[in-house]
Amino acid sequence: MLPYDAEKTAQIWKRVQGQPAAVPDSSELLIMIAEEWADAVTYLHLSRHFQGRDSRVLREMAYQEQAHCACLKGIYTMITGDHPHVHVPGVSKGTPQQLLRQCYNRELQCITRYQVWADDPVHGVSFSRMAEQEQSHSHMLLQLIGKQRAKR
Repeated sequence: MLPYDAEKTAQIWKRVQGQPAAVPDSSELLIMIAEEWADAVTYLHLSRHFQGRDSRVLREMAYQEQAHCACLKGIYTMITGDHPHVHVPGVSKGTPQQLLRQCYNRELQCITRYQVWADDPVHGVSFSRMAEQEQSHSHMLLQLIGKQRAKR
């Protein structure tokens, strides 16, 4: 028997029954804005610990996380009519290997949230795009983690 995702199943039934899809509320968006900003800061920090292509990849990921942050701020403004106020996070402490692992786990959480919100009739396309980019980030992080292990 195949396992099923209860949350996804509930969303499908809501669509079938004509109920609105899951949409983020403003507090969830504020959390996501802060998390995306934290990832951007962390990727910039990590880019200084790598060289060549790996450093460039981390800087590009930081740029994309900043774009996600801006997009989420735009969605927040569209929903609430207000500009979001979010505390700018600092870089988490830890070795580059630890930070890469933390970022990987956060990317997986973002993918899940964005995929759930992809059914939103107004902003779903943006959430889908961000989920795709987060999937790419998780892939790149696994490569960087693998390279770190090989250096030991």
